[in-house]
Amino acid sequence: MSATSKFIKASMKPEIAPLFVILGGALGWAGFMGYRQLRSPEVTLDHKNNPHPWQEIKEGDQVKLLAVKQKHNQRWDRTTW
Repeated sequence: MSATSKFIKASMKPEIAPLFVILGGALGWAGFMGYRQLRSPEVTLDHKNNPHPWQEIKEGDQVKLLAVKQKHNQRWDRTTW
């Protein structure tokens, strides 16, 4: 029996399903938060051309992940990577 068939046979057990669900959810959430952090205005990937990215934020721009009962004119958007 090959290794892939052993893995498939072992992964069909019902007690492994919660492990796959929890692990998949955790990896998905970590990916989302990593993407979200890369899109934030404090992060720069090009320090040479944009050494101070936070200075591009205008007053009234929403840069928070969650803004409760706050008025913002517009949402901040990264124009360059």
